[in-house]
Amino acid sequence: MAPTDRVRLAAMVLVLGAATASCSSGGGGGSEAAGNSVKTAKLYVIAPQTGSNSHLGLGVRNGVTLAVNQANDRREIPGWKLQVEVLDDKADKAVGAENAKRAATDGDAAAVIGSVFSGVTKAILPDLAAAGMPTVGPSPTNPALTKGDAYASSPARPFANFFRVIAPDDAHGPALAKYLAEKGANTVATAHDGDLYGIGLVAAFTAGFPGRAVDIGQVSTSDHNYSGLVERIRSSGAQAVLFGGNSPEAGPLSLQLKKAGIVIPVVGGDSLATNEYIPMAGPVSAGDLSTKAGHPIEQVEEGKTFLKDYSNAEFAEPVNGFSALGYDAARAAILALKESLPAAATAKDARAATVKALSGVRFPGTGGPVAFDGFGDITPRVVTVMSVQGGAWKSVKTYTF
Repeated sequence: MAPTDRVRLAAMVLVLGAATASCSSGGGGGSEAAGNSVKTAKLYVIAPQTGSNSHLGLGVRNGVTLAVNQANDRREIPGWKLQVEVLDDKADKAVGAENAKRAATDGDAAAVIGSVFSGVTKAILPDLAAAGMPTVGPSPTNPALTKGDAYASSPARPFANFFRVIAPDDAHGPALAKYLAEKGANTVATAHDGDLYGIGLVAAFTAGFPGRAVDIGQVSTSDHNYSGLVERIRSSGAQAVLFGGNSPEAGPLSLQLKKAGIVIPVVGGDSLATNEYIPMAGPVSAGDLSTKAGHPIEQVEEGKTFLKDYSNAEFAEPVNGFSALGYDAARAAILALKESLPAAATAKDARAATVKALSGVRFPGTGGPVAFDGFGDITPRVVTVMSVQGGAWKSVKTYTF
């Protein structure tokens, strides 16, 4: 997904406190019972905690925190206590890369959950792979992350340590293409924000859409006056606009289109299906479309349990789809650590065994079953199309690829 702002090279460490329902793990060790030493294993979260897309990263942070708290409360890994360490990547590739270096050199680091965006994830993976760090992506969807740049013709896994709990763009794009075609659309305008996520989503949609996809150019992430873009959309005769990017740009685009009398849906990926998009786009966003990972969470038993547990945890931020993805990513890591940590002297010593264990992880996730194929992608690949109805996102159709 797309970063919005370039910032100076810096990393912010956010230590979760009780006020934000922080993880219950302590520092370097403790006592599970008298005379029994407890070792610490850290789950690093690399995700945006500040900036215009912070709601996505905060959702991931909270989902990871909930999973870790539950695992510690249940003492799922005897002799070990899990601790969450959060690094703010500010949705910036350079900052994310520095965060990855920090996590890679921490001997207590057992796994990394991150990042939210495909571009930042691509930036953090080389250092994490060099350190053998088990890494689970909650929401980065570009196919190249798991299958390499030639994913369409010659897929080859570039990072054996990387897994993700969300279907890639070559499932999200075709889901949107199928849905629009089923609704009778034969011409769709496409635009992206220039980031790896947006480019990948547009490419996957275009490849799967049976009608005419009209490329109308790149959207600015710094200037939200889209009058020129709006006129190009009008001239295209499109019945919808497929936008590869995030809510801070998609919302204003939707609003400006409708104000110009072009009443067609703005269509995007899973980053649009949050509480932030609809206020940005306004009431005219009715009928806009997005995707969401997995089956509708309210229809899945594990999802219903997660929603209840999240509410009881009293996080400052409301639940969103990224909270659930963060939870699933953390659960995958924790289940692997249950196999690798008991025989390890340190968290670092367990990394290779954790990567191996991740390959065989299977569990009921918040949006349906979670397992990984030979590329580290979730299987089955399930995507739900969402529509703005009555001022809220509602699921309209689910596809399995």
